[in-house]
Amino acid sequence: MRWPWSPRRNGNRLLLRRDGQAWAFVLTDGPPGEQPARLLRWGLLPESRPVPAGDAIALLDPTDYQVLKVDTPSVPQDELKAAARWQIKELVDADVAELTLDVMHVGGDAERPNATSARQLFVVAARNSAIKALAEGAAAVNDQVRTVDIWETALRNLVAARARADDLAARACAAVLIDGQHCLLVVCVGDELFYTRRLQADPRLLARAVGAAPEALEAEVPLGFEYLPGGSFDGGEPQESPLIVELQRSIDVWERSWPDLPLARLYVAAAAHGPELAALIQRELGQRTVALDALAAFAPGASEPEGDAAQARAACLPLLGAALRLDTRKL
Repeated sequence: MRWPWSPRRNGNRLLLRRDGQAWAFVLTDGPPGEQPARLLRWGLLPESRPVPAGDAIALLDPTDYQVLKVDTPSVPQDELKAAARWQIKELVDADVAELTLDVMHVGGDAERPNATSARQLFVVAARNSAIKALAEGAAAVNDQVRTVDIWETALRNLVAARARADDLAARACAAVLIDGQHCLLVVCVGDELFYTRRLQADPRLLARAVGAAPEALEAEVPLGFEYLPGGSFDGGEPQESPLIVELQRSIDVWERSWPDLPLARLYVAAAAHGPELAALIQRELGQRTVALDALAAFAPGASEPEGDAAQARAACLPLLGAALRLDTRKL
């Protein structure tokens, strides 16, 4: 029972990440439920101005943590973190005592009856100093930060939402997030993360995509043997994109590792020129590829971002995925 004079708890959810000297933020009316969450405000805060919310989540920068994959140790569930700490000891470049760990099973907690290999575990290892600095800085915006999230799970949330909308929730779907500093690939089935990899960025790829003829982007590109390094037979030496090469290698690894889950679709999450990038990647990979609109996972009617629009869209892209986090998840 809530007494009439007791304060009503703020049900809004705030997502934060540091972007240079500013804070990128996304404010929604709560976690997603039967209806999509509404996007109340988003963009860049030029100063540490308070943003009231009952629930706040801060997003670590990818340079402050690693995502490692190890065999699941034969210990009870509540001892996984302690066991994983010993397993990753030789895989990290820091003293494990200086790291905070969290774990989740590859593909989620559900058992796979037809699995042919031992179950594996994702181990997220984040520097204690980075978590402390993030929490202390975020407190100037909102002092209710109780959760720290990562980009891989934020992108997973966006993929899961789009796959459900496309009736592909039971199929394997991948997404590559491309921005000025990071390039991240995930593969998901349903709501679970199965594969993740950080890729080498390729600034030339966007330039090539934007320079493509508009009519080529509007036409449906047939799938098959259309991989053309460099994009055309112009008589010059073709320039292979390192990003395209690594995407192809990652897809090959996925198909060998999970032959019963062929990749149904590749989504491209980019703050700008997503359709152009998707068209170019599809032409070179021969894999059905479409642009992912992060705002589509929220109720219609979202306002324009605050601050510089282009910078805000890029800075808030991973936050929009983190805003779809379910309360029942650890990561």
